Amino acid sequence: MPEHSSVIEPYVRVRKTREKKYAKALKMRRLNFPAGLISWETAGACAALALLTNLRLMGELAPFGLAFWAVAARGERYRLLLYGLIALTTAFISGGIHFAAGMFLAMLVFGFLRYKLSRPRLPLIVIVGLALPAGMLPVAWLSQFHTYDVLLLVLEAILAMLSTAVFMQVYRHPPAKLAPDKHIEGITSWIVFLGLLLLALMQGGGILTQVSHGLARLIVMAAALAFGPGMAAAAGALLGFFLGIQGVGFIWAGVLAFAGFLAGLFRPYGKVFTAVGFLLATTSLSLYISGWESVPMEAAVTSAAIVFFLLGPVFPERLQALAPFVGQGAEDEAEKVRELTAVRIKDYALVFRELAAAFQQVAALEKREKEPPMASTVEAVVERVCKFCPSRRRCWEKDAQRTYNAMLRVLADLNSGQNIREIKGPDFFVKICRKKDDFLRAVHLVHELESYQQNCNMRLEEGRELMTIQLAGLSQIMLELSKEVRQGVGEMHQRSRHQFFHVEIGVAQAAKGDADVCGDYYSYLELRDGKQAFILSDGMGNGSKAHQESRSAVQLVEQLLLAGFRNEAVVRTVNTILQLRSSEENFATLDVLLVDTEHGEAEFLKIGAAPSYLRHSGRVREIKSPSVPLGILNDVELKPVKITLDDDALIVMATDGIFEVLPSQPDWLKKSLASHDLHHPQVLADEVIHQSRLLSGRPELRDDVTVLVCRAKRLKHKIRDLVS
Repeated sequence: MPEHSSVIEPYVRVRKTREKKYAKALKMRRLNFPAGLISWETAGACAALALLTNLRLMGELAPFGLAFWAVAARGERYRLLLYGLIALTTAFISGGIHFAAGMFLAMLVFGFLRYKLSRPRLPLIVIVGLALPAGMLPVAWLSQFHTYDVLLLVLEAILAMLSTAVFMQVYRHPPAKLAPDKHIEGITSWIVFLGLLLLALMQGGGILTQVSHGLARLIVMAAALAFGPGMAAAAGALLGFFLGIQGVGFIWAGVLAFAGFLAGLFRPYGKVFTAVGFLLATTSLSLYISGWESVPMEAAVTSAAIVFFLLGPVFPERLQALAPFVGQGAEDEAEKVRELTAVRIKDYALVFRELAAAFQQVAALEKREKEPPMASTVEAVVERVCKFCPSRRRCWEKDAQRTYNAMLRVLADLNSGQNIREIKGPDFFVKICRKKDDFLRAVHLVHELESYQQNCNMRLEEGRELMTIQLAGLSQIMLELSKEVRQGVGEMHQRSRHQFFHVEIGVAQAAKGDADVCGDYYSYLELRDGKQAFILSDGMGNGSKAHQESRSAVQLVEQLLLAGFRNEAVVRTVNTILQLRSSEENFATLDVLLVDTEHGEAEFLKIGAAPSYLRHSGRVREIKSPSVPLGILNDVELKPVKITLDDDALIVMATDGIFEVLPSQPDWLKKSLASHDLHHPQVLADEVIHQSRLLSGRPELRDDVTVLVCRAKRLKHKIRDLVS
C-alpha cells in the first residue's frame, strides 16, 4: 500500500483572508465582461453617443441619441446595454427625468419591434421612426396632445429616421476606403455626421465654439486634399450650414464652401499649398464680410487648424484609435468575408490537385499493367484458327518456337507495309500449316484490331494527360488566387505599380511569293502580374491554312497565360491539343518573350522557334534553345532562357523564314544588326524586311517572314509614377 505522509504546519488565522479572495473571484466570474467591448472603439462610440444625445435643435428636438444608439449597438446585447446606459445618463443630466423616461420607453419599444416581433420584419429606419414617437407619447398625453407638441413629435420622428440612414452609411463606409467616384452617399453621410458632432460640441459654448470652428476648417481641408474641389466645397457648405444653425450666421456656409473649393484647386501641389489656399480664402472673405477686426481671430483659428492638418501624417494611427467608430465593424466584416473566400478557394484548389494526382496515378498504373501486344496477338490467332486444327499439337507444342518466329515474320511484313496477298511466310510455315490462308487473314485482322486499339489507347492517354495538366494548372491558379484574396486589392495594386521599364514594339511581315496571307501570327499583351508577353508562331506550310494554325496556337497561349497557368503547363497543353485536333501531321513553332518590367528581366520560351537576338551597346547576342515544334512529339522539353535587360536594349524575334533569305549565310541578320545603328523598333523591323528582299535576289521571298522588335527603356522615378 502506498504510504501517506502529512505535514503539520503552525496555526495561522487565514479564514477571513481566504473568504475575501473567494468572494472577489466569484465577483469577477459573475462580471464576465466581453473583451471586445473594452476598446478605443467603444470609448469613441460612447463619446459620440453622449454628444448626440445632448444635441437639441431649436432647444426641443433631440432625436439623434436614440438613432445613434440603435445603429452603433449593431444588435449586440452588451453594446445595447452599455450604450443605452450612456444615453440614459446623458439624457437625465441634460433633460431631466421626463426626457430620460421617454428615451427609456422608446428603447423598450425599439427592442420589442427589432428583436421580439418576427412578422412583419421592419427595416431599422422604420423601427426607429416608430419607437421615438411611442416613447414621447406620455409627454404629449400630459399636454393633452397640443397641436404644437404633435407637430414637434412628427418632425422629431422624421429627423430620427433621416439620422438613422446617415449613421448606417457612416458605419458601412470606412473613411480610408472612400472614393469620390463610388461612395458619394458615404462621403456626404460622413460630412453630416461630423457636422452634427460639431453642432453638439458648440452647444457647450465658450472655448468649445472656437474648437468646433477649427475642427470644421480641418475637415474641409482634409476633404480638399482627399477628394478635390467639388467634395471640399460640398463639405464646406454642409459644415457652414451646421455652424449657422447655432447662431454664427449662415454666411459661413458660403465662406467654407469657397475656401474648400479654392483649397481643392491647389490639391495637385501638395498639402502645404492646399492649406495656403484655404487660409487665403477664409481671411480674404472674412475681411470682406466683417472688416479688419475679424481677421486676427479668423486667422488664428484657421492657423491652428492648419497646424493639425500639416501634422496629420505624424499621428494618423492615434487619431484612428480615438475615433474607431469610423467603420471598424465594416472593415472587420469585410476581413471576415475575404478570409472565408480565401479558405474556400484554397479548398477547391486542393480538390483539383487531388484529382490531378488521381489521373496521374491511373495513367502510371495502366502503363505498368499493359500486356505486351505480341502475346495478345498469338492468343487471338490461336483462338480463331489453330484451336480445332489437327496439327495444333505439332505447331504449338513440338515446333512452338518456329511457329512463333513465323508469326513474327508475318507481322514484320505487315508493319513494313506489304499487302496480305504478297506475304507467303517462311518455308517451314508454307509446308506444314494446313490453314495458312486462314492463318494469314487472321493475323492481318488481329494486327489491324491491335493497331486500332493502340491508337485509341494512345489518344486516351493523351487526353488523360491533358486533363491532368489542366487540373494541376487550375489548382495552382486557385492557390495563388487565394493568396491574392488574403493580401487584398490594395496590396496587389501597389505591387503592380512598381514599373521600372517600359517596352516599345515594332512589327513587320512579308508573305511567301505573291500570297496575300502570311502564315505567321504574332501577339503582345500585358499579364495580370504586371509582366508583358510577346508571342510569335509559325504554322506548318504557308498561306491561310498555316495562318489559322499559328493563330490558334497563339490565341490559346494568350488565354492560358492570362488565366495564370505556368509556362510548362502552357506549352504542354498547346502541344497536346495540336496533336488531338487532327489525325494528320500538324505542328507549329512557338516563340514567347516574357518581360518583367519591375525587375528588368526577360525570359525566352522557344519551342522549335528560330533564334532571337539581343543588341546593346553595339554588341549582338544570339539566344536560342533547340527543340522540335509543337504537335510532333508527346513530351516537349522546355528550356527557358533568362536575361537581364539594360536601358535601351533591343530584342529582335523572327520566324525561320528569315534564314531562307540567304541560305549560304545563316548569320546575316546578326551581322546586319551589329552594323546598324537604328533604335526605333518599327524602323528596325521594316529595315530587316527590306534587307530580306534585297538579299534574296528575287522579288518574291522563299518563305513567310515576321520580325518583332522590342525596345526596353528604363523609366525615371517621376515618369514611372506617372505611367503606372
